[in-house]
Amino acid sequence: MLYILAILAALLLSAFQYLYKRKALWLFIWRFLVYSIILILLINPKWKRKKQIITKPDLYVLADNSLSIKLQGDDRSLRDFVSRLKESRLENKYNIHYFKFDDKLAGFDSLDFSGRQTAIGNALSGLRFLHRSDKYAPVVLLTDGRNTAGKDYVYGHHLPGSLKVFPVVFGDTMTYQDLRIDLVNANSYAYKDNFFPVEIFITGDIKQPVRAHLKIWEKDKVLFHKALSLSPKHDAAHITTKFKAGTTGLHHYKVVLSGLENEKNNLNNSYYFDVEVLKNAQKILILSNIIHPDIAAVKRSLKNYPFIRFDLKRTTDHFDISFYQSVILYQPDSKFNAVFGQLKKMHKTWWIITGKHTDWSFLNSQNLFFNRKTATSYENYFPQKNDGFSLFKLPELDLEKLPPLIDVYGQVKLSSATETAYYSKINGLTTKQPLLAFNTVEKQVVLLGENLWQWTMQAGVNGQKEAFDRLLFQIIQYLSIEKDYDRLQLHYKKQYYQAMPVIVTAKFLDKNLDFDEQVKPEMILYKDKQVETFPMILKDGFYQVQISDLTAGKYRFTVKNKDGSLKKNGFFRILPFSIEKQNLQADVKDLNRLARQTNGVLYFRGQANKLIQDLKDSNEFHASIRYETSETPLIDYKYLLFLLVILLSIEWLVKKLRGEL
Repeated sequence: MLYILAILAALLLSAFQYLYKRKALWLFIWRFLVYSIILILLINPKWKRKKQIITKPDLYVLADNSLSIKLQGDDRSLRDFVSRLKESRLENKYNIHYFKFDDKLAGFDSLDFSGRQTAIGNALSGLRFLHRSDKYAPVVLLTDGRNTAGKDYVYGHHLPGSLKVFPVVFGDTMTYQDLRIDLVNANSYAYKDNFFPVEIFITGDIKQPVRAHLKIWEKDKVLFHKALSLSPKHDAAHITTKFKAGTTGLHHYKVVLSGLENEKNNLNNSYYFDVEVLKNAQKILILSNIIHPDIAAVKRSLKNYPFIRFDLKRTTDHFDISFYQSVILYQPDSKFNAVFGQLKKMHKTWWIITGKHTDWSFLNSQNLFFNRKTATSYENYFPQKNDGFSLFKLPELDLEKLPPLIDVYGQVKLSSATETAYYSKINGLTTKQPLLAFNTVEKQVVLLGENLWQWTMQAGVNGQKEAFDRLLFQIIQYLSIEKDYDRLQLHYKKQYYQAMPVIVTAKFLDKNLDFDEQVKPEMILYKDKQVETFPMILKDGFYQVQISDLTAGKYRFTVKNKDGSLKKNGFFRILPFSIEKQNLQADVKDLNRLARQTNGVLYFRGQANKLIQDLKDSNEFHASIRYETSETPLIDYKYLLFLLVILLSIEWLVKKLRGEL
């Protein structure tokens, strides 16, 4: 109705001006249009518009940029495959996102295949943060499937359910015979003139019976040699041997496996390990104010280790703790108060065994790495092995047949710097309460229960006496290995593979043995005649340096504070090994599992056309259409104002020509 009134008003005003007293038809028309536009703009109607929005599905292309692709001669094939995808006009159907990955996911610029490690699982997990839609989208994964770092990509990537992976296999898909050393177990430390065990695990991928030779070298001397026979049905071997620890110091050993002719991958046929030989252990002091068969059981189990000597004393006897390397405190009570004072002052290592005669009120007052809320009743505690224990390899004991240890009932609380070897099992139920626990900072041990002598007897009945004796020796060995309580403590590995970062951490203590945050330490690295200096950065309560891309060889280093008043030397070795070179075969099996798990399809590098056509023809990945309705005021149409100016200009020009102005 307003628009009709506006038109009538414009008509009447124009007619009054140009038709009432004079006849100026064209001026009437132009003025009518001017008034109409002005009045309608004043009303300012809104126009509704319906807009169609089409959203194409996403397509993610992940290209393997690791060294293994280049070593297999497929770098050019992978580049060509990416080019084919870019030229395929898939962008008409998909929003395509290109990425490359080695040990991490990165934006795609170019491929140089220089990545030292391959983390397929990390690359796939990165898509969780990129694809937050619930719409189905394909992932084209161009790789050889060899995962050398990070999480397992078949079971550990946790992709959104809307992503379907289409692996494209690059690399060598042929199956070759291969022998390899999977693992070498050896203690890092051994005592002089003592025998230390070495355990070697060997497996093979073989199609026919083969003979192999295993040798263990120290420098240019063969210490051990064994001929092996393997077949497709018996493709694994477990070898154990013992060596006598000679001179004190660090000894380097090399395990070499040979046997197959023209073996494609021989990098896994050698293994290095180091053993530091320590001087013979000093005497061990056993302190007890009671007579108990546990004490005799400990001494009897360790009698086969001639370099271990025990002295049995009461707290009232005269002795010098500084003469002993470690102390066993059997069921301590308040009479041990002076002894604990000396142990703390001298930073001695100790092993506490508790039981019915232990004064827990006294122990809890000593601020040890454990405490116990006790009750008046006693409980039977059966052992349960902790599979996560990492300080050393626990011997294989039949724990189900061992009798229980007895101690007071109550919850045990450990400090954070501990590891539990055996948990307590009560009435058949495994608890997370410790039975045998180790303090990893101060080198201390606690066994929460008496009647250890019954374990000795039962182990003998089970034919496991040697294994039980080994457990007690490992406890003593853990305590006896010299630990520096000086003001500089170093932590590092003695062996790294090439391409792995070398991490050395140092802890500097002040004169009160508190952590010193004011130190500005540095690490000086020596190799042959080359010397480099690296500053150490404060991180999480330690000073740390991380060095990458070191060449193979032996390195010495010195960590010191700024003025050199505190310093310590170390040694490590970089092995000439690239994990990317370890296996140069494509892992078709795992890539196929990944495809099936995500409802995708496996392709090979020669199937570019098929993959492209399948992606084009797929009805599973389709665009979504939505409509948006918008209202636009008429005044937003600026061409009406432009038209208004033109009409007024024409009117003025006509009047000028007619001489009315």
